[in-house]
Amino acid sequence: MAAQSFSFSIDLPIRSEWANVDLLRTSVQNCFTAVFSDIDGCQALAMVTGELLENAVKYGDWHGQPGGTFRLRVWGEGTRNVGGGRSAHVSVESPVAADDPNVAALLATLEWIATFPSTRDAYRAKLLQIAEAPGDLIESRLGLVRCAYEGNCVLRAEVVDGTLRVTADSTF
Repeated sequence: MAAQSFSFSIDLPIRSEWANVDLLRTSVQNCFTAVFSDIDGCQALAMVTGELLENAVKYGDWHGQPGGTFRLRVWGEGTRNVGGGRSAHVSVESPVAADDPNVAALLATLEWIATFPSTRDAYRAKLLQIAEAPGDLIESRLGLVRCAYEGNCVLRAEVVDGTLRVTADSTF
């Protein structure tokens, strides 16, 4: 049987509410599970989606925009044969303040991850940092490193006209 190629996409404006993070994480996982047989890969992509959504809600600039929205895009391509190639991309866009230190920290974290030979090495280093930090000074920033490692992702980010876009590119 010949491999059947396909593409998929989800593009949604999302209300900035914490309850939507879990709803969308579960929805993305269910969509991927319905299409792909790789349950672990589907769970990893759902985790990446959830982490990026959490960051958008937590660090987005919602002043003057109560109940504001941000954007979730999930897209990719694949084949339906066993061992077939699959790629997926998760992108979350949210408004940010120009001087937000969290944006600088996010960009610095992505640069830090890139200094390691592998995302596994970055993940281990981050866990050691957390373990060695004094209890009252822990601000882990583990989520992005976890996405890169467990989600088998390359992460990138850009800020354009007050909008932060964080994208995870993954093969599974």
